[in-house]
Amino acid sequence: MQEQQTVDRKELARLAAATGADVPSAALEPLAVYLEMLCRWNAAMNLVGARSWQDILARLVADSFHLASFLEELPLPEEPLSWDLGSGAGLPGIPLRMAWTRGGYYMVEVRERRALFLSSILARLQLSATHVFRGSVEHFFQGQYYQADCIVSRAFMPWPELLELTLPRLRPEGVLVILALTPAPERLPAPWRLAGVRSYAAAGSGRWFWALSPSGDISGGTGKAVEPVLAERTERVGEDGPCLG
Repeated sequence: MQEQQTVDRKELARLAAATGADVPSAALEPLAVYLEMLCRWNAAMNLVGARSWQDILARLVADSFHLASFLEELPLPEEPLSWDLGSGAGLPGIPLRMAWTRGGYYMVEVRERRALFLSSILARLQLSATHVFRGSVEHFFQGQYYQADCIVSRAFMPWPELLELTLPRLRPEGVLVILALTPAPERLPAPWRLAGVRSYAAAGSGRWFWALSPSGDISGGTGKAVEPVLAERTERVGEDGPCLG
């Protein structure tokens, strides 16, 4: 592997603030380590299309911190069980867990070298209750006794197929969160309902989070339904941005 890029911590703080996301100051050092490792591994494995750490931050990592604030607004349990399907280079999961540490978080990745990268990152950063499963999503599902409270998907498969795949594995009051390049569809197949939505900005074009629930009751036990969350900003979508397939 080639020598890794060195992330200038002051520049990182400035650029992180410029993303418009809430990046905790405590996340800056682990984020710098992640970006350095990602750049070094990327030179050998082509994990992401972006090459500089600045480009990776603006085009890919910013999504994770926007997602952290979005998850806080959803009707999830205090300690949710979350699954991240097709984690790839650890996006959104690795940066997300620097800001959103609730419950247990499992990143599922079938490609061996990418799973090895994720394991190496976790060994270095030791993020709270964050784990990697190396294998197919179907194999992962077979080993789970409990249904998930939250399933996260970025560019894993087209959303109609994703709804079918995750329905039996998600609690009725749980949420499936999709990182998308388009607004949520006006109609969803039964029994799915829209539990929340946000538009936000990442490097120049609009992006969206859809939160979908398989239950008509999306109060999550809080006694009140969650209204769609809308934020109006604009940014650019890079080639590695979220995609519905």
